[in-house]
Amino acid sequence: MSKTTVVMGLLAAALLAGPASAANPPNQEEAAKINQLLTNYTRSVADGDRALFESQLLDLNLSFSGVQRKAGPQTLKAVQDYAGFRKAIFESGKKFKQRFSNVTIEQVGNLAQVSLDYETAYESEAYNGKGWKVMHLIKTDTGWKIASEFFTGYP
Repeated sequence: MSKTTVVMGLLAAALLAGPASAANPPNQEEAAKINQLLTNYTRSVADGDRALFESQLLDLNLSFSGVQRKAGPQTLKAVQDYAGFRKAIFESGKKFKQRFSNVTIEQVGNLAQVSLDYETAYESEAYNGKGWKVMHLIKTDTGWKIASEFFTGYP
């Protein structure tokens, strides 16, 4: 049997088998809890409520960062930038608003992933900052907490 025949057979099998992973939707109760976290997220940004926002974080030193469009060197320290977000949103004296759409939640046990589109703007202006973010959540004794967040703007 030739290498080409083997490769073609494996490719056909992969195509017939479908995607390598399946969605893991949360049950109704967990979906409601995760959606409440997302509601608290946007409300705390709009209200400038740093305490509420931080109560949803697993730790203040989490990986939390914008990802630049141009690839470059990344280090763990570079992406542990919740402090930069905190300064821009809660310490700048400016009021913001944020909304989410196209929310997808996957969950297995005490681990969840949220993928969504976001729009951000100053409180009194039209939404103009648009992008995509991914959050990893861990369920703790006190509920779901954001363990990491990465976001990027749309071109």
